[in-house]
Amino acid sequence: MPNMPGEQAHRLLTRAAPVLRLPTSSDRQPEVLPDGDGLRCPATGRVYPYRKGVVDLLDSELVLTMAQKSLDTPFTAWAYDRFRGALTRLLNVADFPVEVAMIQQHLQAQAGDTLLDLACGPGNFTVEWAKRVGGDGLVIGLDISPAMLARAAHHMKRWGLDNVLLIRGDAHRLPLADDCLRKVNCSGGFHQFPDLPQALREIGRVSAPGAVLTASTFAEGPTDRRDAIKRLLKRRFDLHSVPLVWLEEQLASVGYGEYHWSLPGGWFGYISARKVA
Repeated sequence: MPNMPGEQAHRLLTRAAPVLRLPTSSDRQPEVLPDGDGLRCPATGRVYPYRKGVVDLLDSELVLTMAQKSLDTPFTAWAYDRFRGALTRLLNVADFPVEVAMIQQHLQAQAGDTLLDLACGPGNFTVEWAKRVGGDGLVIGLDISPAMLARAAHHMKRWGLDNVLLIRGDAHRLPLADDCLRKVNCSGGFHQFPDLPQALREIGRVSAPGAVLTASTFAEGPTDRRDAIKRLLKRRFDLHSVPLVWLEEQLASVGYGEYHWSLPGGWFGYISARKVA
C-alpha cells in the first residue's frame, strides 16, 4: 500500500495527536511532522515514521506467543482475513454482520466518536467502526503484528477511509493518554494477551469514566463441557479461554461495572462493561 498523501496524513495525525503518547514521552502529546510523515517526540526529538498507513510505536521488540507468531506472516494474515467467516461458523459464531450488530448494541459507536479497536488484526471490525464514527470521528486500530496491520491498511484504502490511524503497539503498554477514550472494542484479542490483567489495567487507564468496553474472546463459562479441550489448547498453543466470571472480577478491580456476558456457541464469549470509577 502506498503512503497516504501528505496533507491527508497530516490531518489524520493531527486529529489523533491529543490522545497519543509516545514511548519516549508518556506525559506529552507528540508533534506532527509538517509533511505528515510521522510523529516527533517532544522530549527526545525521536521521529516515529508513518509509513504505508501504519505508525510503529513499539519501543522494543516483543517476545511473541506461539499463537501470535502463527498469525504474523503475510500468508497467515491473508488466510485469517479470508477464511475467518468459515472458522467462526465452525465454532457456531454468528455471521459477521450479525456479530457486528450484536457488539454495536452495547458499544454504540456513533458519529464523532474517538474509538480504540484493540487487537484490530486485519481491520474487519475497524472498518465497521470507522463507517459509524464518520468523518468527524477517529478510530485507532492497534495490533502488534505488522502482517495483520498491512492487511488492515489494505482494507482502509479499499474502503477509502481516512479516519483510521493504524498503530503497531502493545496492549500491555498502550501509547495513549489517561482517560482519553469513551469507546473501546477488542474483538478476538483477550485470549492472546500473555498478561490479560495488565492489558485490562491499561484499558482502564486510557478509558474515561462512563466509557464502554466491548470484547469477544475464546472463553469458558462457570460450568463448561469443553473445559478439557480448552485446557489442552492453552497448554499446546498458549491459546487461553478466558473465564467469564473471573473476567468480571478483573474488570471490577480496574473500575468497570454493568458487566454482561454471553457464550452463545460454547466457544466464543461476548462481554460488555462500563467504567464507573
